Amino acid sequence: MKINRYGQATILTPKELDYLCDSLPGAHRTCAYILRFTACRVSEGLSLQWKFISNSSILFPAPITKGSKYSRQVPINIRLKEVLQDWKASFDLPVKGHQYVIPGKYQGEHMTRQNFDYQLRKTCKELGFEGCSTHSFRRSSITELSRNSIPLATIKSITGHKQLSALQLYVEVQESEQLMALNAL
Repeated sequence: MKINRYGQATILTPKELDYLCDSLPGAHRTCAYILRFTACRVSEGLSLQWKFISNSSILFPAPITKGSKYSRQVPINIRLKEVLQDWKASFDLPVKGHQYVIPGKYQGEHMTRQNFDYQLRKTCKELGFEGCSTHSFRRSSITELSRNSIPLATIKSITGHKQLSALQLYVEVQESEQLMALNAL
């Protein structure tokens, strides 16, 4: 559990993630769903512009990814597609490609990490979720993919990890899963 920036972010169940996302307001809710269904980093989700989102996928261009070396494309699942369509429809004027999906306080800027983090922590406190941070979405999504027997190579292509050793740090293994594995021997 993460306490005062020490330790790893809490991993939430899919049900808890949906409850958390739905409890956040407006732009924060949309950002949370992007993080939940793409396993991206918060800085990547906040830096997305509409031009990088098609009907079927989201492109995370190299300049907004960690290390800024590689782009990656992630398919959009049905639930995220609905959230993005609803969010886009909520704007008074048609959105333009260069506009940020999660706009900031000032025109031409995206929401800050600090703003998203503040609202997330406030909402988590209200819901009684302890140890959550912006990284909970990434860790939870990766762990859930692993628990659903998705091959690590596929997860790696979604998350943008270059090394399996780095990816494996995100996967939480419960004692019951260890016991099940040992009972298979």
